[in-house]
Amino acid sequence: MIGLYKYPANFYRAQNMKSQDEIIGMRQLTNFQADHSAFGGFVLLHSSFVDTMSYVCADKATAFADQDVMIRLDVAKALIRELQKRVDYIEAGIENNAVHLVD
Repeated sequence: MIGLYKYPANFYRAQNMKSQDEIIGMRQLTNFQADHSAFGGFVLLHSSFVDTMSYVCADKATAFADQDVMIRLDVAKALIRELQKRVDYIEAGIENNAVHLVD
């Protein structure tokens, strides 16, 4: 995650998401906790995941370990902006393929 803020929002998606990718088998964030260091200028994020496949076929689901991630303040701010933009699009009913026209 660190360093993605340097690129346009769609750079990561364009580089790593292929049209044949599916949501099946993807990690779904189910829980998180956050902490921070004002002195260090970073946010600590502890996250838990479940395999989306577990809702369909539990024996084919992958178990994912919890993750701890340190996010620099500037990256955390960029992440917040991007997440808020995506939430706004979802609430407005704008699909991802229409986002390119809006951005």
